[in-house]
Amino acid sequence: MRKLQFKKFGVLLLAVTLLSGLMLTGCGKTESSTDDSSVTYDNSFSKDGVPSAKLTELRKKGVLTVGSSGDAPFAYIDQATGAFNGVDAEIIKEVAKRLGIKTVKMELISFSELILNLNAKNIDMITDCMYIRADRAQQVYFGDIWYTQGGGLLTAKDSTIKGAENFNPNTTVIGYTPGTVWQTAVEAWKTAGLIKEARATGDQSESIVALQNKKIDGFLTDSTVLENLFANSPATVANLQMAVNYKDDANTVGRIAPSVSFENIAFMEEVDNVVAKIRDEGVIKKIFEDYKLNPAIHMITNDQRLHTLNTRTQ
Repeated sequence: MRKLQFKKFGVLLLAVTLLSGLMLTGCGKTESSTDDSSVTYDNSFSKDGVPSAKLTELRKKGVLTVGSSGDAPFAYIDQATGAFNGVDAEIIKEVAKRLGIKTVKMELISFSELILNLNAKNIDMITDCMYIRADRAQQVYFGDIWYTQGGGLLTAKDSTIKGAENFNPNTTVIGYTPGTVWQTAVEAWKTAGLIKEARATGDQSESIVALQNKKIDGFLTDSTVLENLFANSPATVANLQMAVNYKDDANTVGRIAPSVSFENIAFMEEVDNVVAKIRDEGVIKKIFEDYKLNPAIHMITNDQRLHTLNTRTQ
């Protein structure tokens, strides 16, 4: 008789245990769901306080993936720490934090393939010191201007080239990174008969090495890149100098902005609203100072942030 009672008790105990397990499991799911739904986001940057579909997706995923060609001081991976650093990197990380996106991840992509990867949905945004240009605005949607910059002509210290007036149309070879505004500028020098050759020399590092090895006579690139190298990595530009008489024209003074695909215009407008706020707070100015760049050269005001090159609206 006791054995039967024990069996009944055992069955009852097992049933209670299973029921308790199911209740705990269900309770666990409910708590997780409650935790997710209890997160409070600042939606003041969104139109009518309603987050865009893209922002909602990124909050849920927890990762904003941006594309960059990896050039310092814009957006690059620090080889020593693995951290995502740079002027553009710091701006977008601050924006993501305020929009409630946990992490920003950088995909290393050659500059000439950034737009292709954006429209293929391999990345969510381009943040790589990209100039706003009419031809690019046919393919992507640009956000507000973040900052401005011009070019710098890098030459050997013993070079006689101080500016375009010293080019020799029979011998001078100038390098550029493909896909950049500098390609257009250098090719224009070739077309005008000022230089012998406009040569694609790869990314910043490859081009600098080519110059140091006397394979080219000069390298035209972002002044900010050169400013950063001379300030923070002088060994990288050993025996090189900036041509003191180089002058930008209307096409090479760049207005820098991030970009998204046309389907994510509403998300870019949220980003724009955050950037305007952090600019007023002095955050962007401090970022330039932290990277030993002169804010007076690059900074704009919120009154100067707008442009008219976008070809689409929501």
